[in-house]
Amino acid sequence: MNRLTVLLFLFIALMYTSLSYGKDYVVRKVIDGDTVQLESGEIVRYIGIDAPELYVKEGGSEFFAREATRYNKKLVFLKKVKLEFDTEKKDSHGRLLAYVFVKNTFVNAELVKLGYAKVMTRPPNTKYKDILLAQQQKAMDEERGLWQEKKRDTESLYIGNKRTYTLHRPSCSYVQRIPEKGRITFRTRVDAIKVGYTPCRYCRP
Repeated sequence: MNRLTVLLFLFIALMYTSLSYGKDYVVRKVIDGDTVQLESGEIVRYIGIDAPELYVKEGGSEFFAREATRYNKKLVFLKKVKLEFDTEKKDSHGRLLAYVFVKNTFVNAELVKLGYAKVMTRPPNTKYKDILLAQQQKAMDEERGLWQEKKRDTESLYIGNKRTYTLHRPSCSYVQRIPEKGRITFRTRVDAIKVGYTPCRYCRP
């Protein structure tokens, strides 16, 4: 997808949002690089992206987690935001799932474009998947943000779950639960990430 096409998609997205989602919300707290709390107390998890974790049981914060949180705060803290929802409005934790806009800035895409977050595809919420993947490719090519960290492949292949868009090591216990028709094989981690797959949080491929 070329740059002109991406810009056109973003323009259409912004126009659609301005026409259909007129309510403003104010962000009173930034939890991390992809999660905020509104003045109402509701928690909002950004759709389609996954920022590095601030709190990990082993080893502390993930690479670039603090930078991602700071930039998210710069974008939305104490600002009026518009929320656009997809097919599912809430996740299993009761958090709102939303695309977030501050004036003309599509926050989800901005975080991905600058390397503060990776794309995380979770059907059926895939409205802006192509836009986010295009922005991610640009960040990867320019080695921005979290893409400065070089991770070598430690497996000869990786297994993806077509339903959840999660990537696993072949030895991961979750692989055994994936139906044969629901599996896809990747030769490298990068090949999977480029099309929207997210590394499993348990086997950490």
